[in-house]
Amino acid sequence: MFYGEVYMGFGARFRADRAGEDYMRVRGASAGRAPAIRSRRHAIWACVAVFLAVPAGPGLAQSLDFWPAVFSSSGFTVPVASGILYSHFKVGTAAGPLNVHHLSVDLGNPTVRAGAGLAHNRIMSDDETVSSMVTRSGAIAGVNGDFFDIRGSGMPLNIVVRDGELLRSPTAWVAFAIRKDGRLRIDRFKWTGTVVLPGTGESHALAGYNAGLPPDGLMVISDALGYGAPAPEPGMRQTVAELAPAGLPATPVGPGKAAGVPGASTPGLYTVKQVWVQQAFYAPFPAGEILLVGRGRAAAKWIRDKVPAGTVVGVNLTTDPDWHELRAAIGGGPVLVQCGLVVNDPHPPSPRERNVRYPVTALGILKDGHTVILVEVDGRQPHLSIGLTQPQLAAYMNWLGASEAMAFDSGGSATMVVRLPGRPQAAVVNSPSDGHERRVANALLFYSTAVPGPAVRLMLNANQPLRLLTGATAPLSIIGVDAQGNPVAPPQPVRVTAQPQLVTVTAAGVVRVGEIAGTGVLRAESGGVSGTVPLSVVARRAEQPPPAAATVGAQLPIEP
Repeated sequence: MFYGEVYMGFGARFRADRAGEDYMRVRGASAGRAPAIRSRRHAIWACVAVFLAVPAGPGLAQSLDFWPAVFSSSGFTVPVASGILYSHFKVGTAAGPLNVHHLSVDLGNPTVRAGAGLAHNRIMSDDETVSSMVTRSGAIAGVNGDFFDIRGSGMPLNIVVRDGELLRSPTAWVAFAIRKDGRLRIDRFKWTGTVVLPGTGESHALAGYNAGLPPDGLMVISDALGYGAPAPEPGMRQTVAELAPAGLPATPVGPGKAAGVPGASTPGLYTVKQVWVQQAFYAPFPAGEILLVGRGRAAAKWIRDKVPAGTVVGVNLTTDPDWHELRAAIGGGPVLVQCGLVVNDPHPPSPRERNVRYPVTALGILKDGHTVILVEVDGRQPHLSIGLTQPQLAAYMNWLGASEAMAFDSGGSATMVVRLPGRPQAAVVNSPSDGHERRVANALLFYSTAVPGPAVRLMLNANQPLRLLTGATAPLSIIGVDAQGNPVAPPQPVRVTAQPQLVTVTAAGVVRVGEIAGTGVLRAESGGVSGTVPLSVVARRAEQPPPAAATVGAQLPIEP
């Protein structure tokens, strides 16, 4: 009856350990602090915070460098699963409105896992929406990931590691990575791959792995690319060596793994099965096989002369830092915050977009080392949300408490998908600027294995004070929360009362406000569990028509 309906509430502050019970504390950056450029490899960052106030006080407006004055903000937070919280905020600024979405994920929770989602499970594809990747993988939430070749191959433009396997080599831009020991990092991975002839010791650098074909150089392609090696264009020299694992094991493994040890280190030894000159070699490949592709006169000639059929070659897929230590990695950029300071990334993916307002997606890592917060801000919709510039996004992530943060792809790609309480499946929660969800190359996905238990408390109106006008009607959300923080259906029936009786609540969960102003408490009871929320009724002026919306404002957050 009430379960799963999510509505805007106002004026509360939260603390991150329990959804809806004072879990986010406002924390501002130092006023007037100038951005600084610093370099740090390992990413660990500070505590998450959320502003939730109408009207905004001076502290909020002054704490955000590069931002216009903030006049108002309101929002709510609900549990998605144990260790996962979703928040939605509407912010009014001097430049225009902002529609902001947060996803707070505790990756230290044993029931929570993150991974890289890949469109159609291939590097090259027609791409796929985030909601489709979430649904088919069984995830509970996700956001868009890396920049990609939107009008061509559809491939992501930076490193991809999924389930401990390297699927694409890195570029110079940054990536978010999850180590096998659980540590989180925002880093740049340098590609150091080589191909070696063990018989002579001769070694040559690889231009990439499952990346764009080089105009002159050697590259390795696996079946994960989803395409193979195309026929060379006119005037291009190309030679393809088909490589089969040397001493073929009973169960062939890919080049990113070693037999018997999932995700283990390679180099792998391969035997040249056949050499193809000026010909294409399309996917799918025979099990365990990869291609060594030489393009350009020198590289094509080297394979033709030095790597005939029957030759044993070593293929080293290596990076610095070592990708073998990772469980997952997904690219993006620019870097927004390092060591708790706003930075200007010297190697951003899109430098000309730095000072342009866009829909944006970003990620930060808390100082506890295992909690991440994802932020999506809509844009290009003047009446809903105008978007943020890169400096504004960096200031916001820092204001939220980030000591390390980075952006993902922006514009029409900016997407957040969440399974909200009471909903059967995950859905897009933001408003994509294309007017529909864009297909993208990859996504950062979140999974939960938590088994919901019985409700131990009830959450009313996302635990936000209910502030209403006399004569108004408004929907009321009531969510059960179990001992682990999972949203669950409240036991039925639910009884809602107000003390004093300023409002009544119908069986359909609609609050009807009387004509008497005052303050009190709204209380819900169900099956031995309960929850309360502050109630305030404000007298409507005589000239005001009956309000369509019940909310009339809120107080500044106060310290819990």
